[in-house]
Formats: sequence, C-alpha cells, structure tokens
Amino acid sequence: MVSTFHGLELGKRGLAVAQTSISTTGHNIANANTAGYSRQQVNQASAPSLDVWASGSVNPSQLGQGSLVESITRVRDRFLDAQYRDQSSSAAEWSVRQETMGRIEVAIGEPSETGLRVSMDQLAAAWQDVANDPSSASAQAVLKERALAFTELAQSMDRSFGNITADLTLQQTAAVDEANGYLKEIAELNHSILKSGSNSNDLLDKRDMLVEKLSALMPIDVKANKNGVYDISTQNGKPLVTGIEQTGSIAVGEAVGGGKIGGIEEALKTVEAHQGNLAAVVEKFAEANGLNSAGSLFASSTPFTVQSLSVNTGAAYTAPATLEEDSKAAQSDFRALVSQIGAQSQTAINGAANSEAALMATDNRRQSVTGISIDEEMANLIKYQHAYSAAARFVSTTDELLDTLINRMAR
Repeated sequence: MVSTFHGLELGKRGLAVAQTSISTTGHNIANANTAGYSRQQVNQASAPSLDVWASGSVNPSQLGQGSLVESITRVRDRFLDAQYRDQSSSAAEWSVRQETMGRIEVAIGEPSETGLRVSMDQLAAAWQDVANDPSSASAQAVLKERALAFTELAQSMDRSFGNITADLTLQQTAAVDEANGYLKEIAELNHSILKSGSNSNDLLDKRDMLVEKLSALMPIDVKANKNGVYDISTQNGKPLVTGIEQTGSIAVGEAVGGGKIGGIEEALKTVEAHQGNLAAVVEKFAEANGLNSAGSLFASSTPFTVQSLSVNTGAAYTAPATLEEDSKAAQSDFRALVSQIGAQSQTAINGAANSEAALMATDNRRQSVTGISIDEEMANLIKYQHAYSAAARFVSTTDELLDTLINRMAR
C-alpha cells in the first residue's frame, strides 16, 4: 500500500537530485579556468518502484518513487587521454631537439662574414702573401694575426658547445628529479583515491594532471585497475608505480625512449658529435698549416684538443708543400658540417611544428569532451533550477493535500 506521505518523499528526492545537479554545475563553473579540471556530471537513476495492487488484476502494478543520484563522475575519454600522453612525449622530445639545434647553429655561426669559414679563407690569403714575399715582415705579421683570429674563434665555438652540454646536463638532472617526484606523488594519490573511492573526482583530476606532466618528460604506459588506481611503467615494461607503491625510479642517463628526458639524452649525443666534428675540422686545418712541425704556424697538445691549439710566435713561418690542397679539404669538411647542421635543424623545426600541431588537435578534441563551456553550464543551471522549482511545487501541492486530509476532514 502506498504511504500517505509517499508524495512528500518523492518530492524530497526530486529536490535532492535537482540541488545536487545545481551544485555540480556551480562547481563546474567555478573551475572553468582550473588547470587539469574535468567537467563533472550527475548521473541520476529512477528510484526502486513500489508494488501496488491494481483493481481487476492479480499481478501488482508498480508505482514510481522518483529519482536518485547514482553517482557524480568526470567526463573523460580514455582513448584521447592516452593519445594526448603519447603526443605530449613526442612534442617535448622534438622541442628539445629544435632548441638544441638552434643553439648549435648559433655556436657554428654560419653563414656569416665573420665566421670560421671566412677566417680560414683570410688565413689562406695571408699565406699567399707570405708565399709571394717570404721575407716581408708585414706579411708574416698579418699571417700571425690571422692565425690568432682563427684560433680564438675556433676555441670560442668549442666553448659554446661545452656550454650547451653543461646546460643540457643540468636540464637532464632536473627533469629526472621532476619525473621521480611525479612518480612519488602519483603513488600517494593512488593511496588517497583507494581510500576515498573511485569517484573522487578532484583527486582523479590531480592525478591525471601529474600523469600528463610525467608523459611530457618520458613515454609511459598507464593502466587503470579495478580499484581506480593507476599502474605506470616505462614503454619497455619497467614498473614505476604499482598500486599505492612507487616501485621504480628513473636514473640520469637511463634510456627512456622519448619525451624531454629522452630528447635531452639524444641532444647530448648530437652536441658531442658536432663538437667532435668541429675539432676534426680545426685539427685538419691546423695540420694543413704544419701543426707541431718546424716553422709551423700552429702548435697543440697530443692528442689534439681545440682548447690546446696555439699560435707559434717564433721565427718566420714556412708554408707546407701541400698547404693549399689540405686547407681546401678542411674547408670542404667544414662546409659539409654546416650543411649537415642546417639540415638537422630544419628537420627538428618541422618535427617540432608537426608534433605540436598534432598535440593541439588532440587537446582540442579532448577539451570538447572534458572542458567547461560556460554557455552550456548556464543552460544546465536554468534547466536544473526549473526542475528544482517544479519539485518544490510538487511538495507544496502534496502538503496542501495532506493539510486537507488531516486538518479539514475532521471538522
């Protein structure tokens, strides 16, 4: 049998659902500009019905009891989240490569009217003047000055490469520390989520934001288990977070396969290779000028280093027999090095632009699902306000009916 106060209970449930929907909408509006926030929605369901006996039927009919709040969940798309993490790793790696190649181009300084190529040309021209008049003190002095300029420029370029390496090394240490910090925080959030329940929306948002920051540092595999916690591992299967425990960490120099950390590791190798290529060009050019031989223009340590290169200040310089041929070979190697760096830089620029465009496209698709639209939320607010008003009106009507039944029929 239906309770006399059935209508009040039904109306109360309607008010509760509408009020919860209004509060959730307000929460969405308040966090429209909060980084990492996911739009939340109220999932309501019909309340269990009551069996009532209907006239002329041996089977009971069912009378509805309104609605209930089943859950409040985030609106997320796991496929887009995974795609965003993958593209974030790629974009971060290409960004490091682009920045590094830009710095290498600055260090090489070509094309330029004051670069190493011009310095080698000027030194070759000074040798020609000495060859034309070996006894000319002015020609010898100019040759010495050209040699000093070449040496200083080569050493400056070599120091620039060293500075790039030192800066990348600092970035590498900081990025690894940052990644390990995220792993610790994610494990702690897993623990909090496990205690609070899998619909702890704000905690879930905070954890997803950390996971996305981690994915920019290195590629990761993320698996959500049945308790709502994440298990995280590297792409080669090394466990990093298992449940509520941080089960692994990243070491400096460890191959992670991409992201900012992987990009820095590759950038360090690129800088080292080009610094070595520059040293080879400088050594070849110095050898062409009779390095470490009697009457030589240049001297250096053994094995050769750019920073040990110096200009002899002794007697008159004597040009080696194969100077012109060997100098052209060194200059050809330098032009090839400049071309290689330019090509690699253009590849990095294109890769960074393409990966950033893909990342933005995915993020736009993801924001269309999980982001906050103020216009949409305001429309929802009006809809839930009307629902609340209707439920309140229903309660008032039921109250009037009960007042008539209880207070007026007894008169």
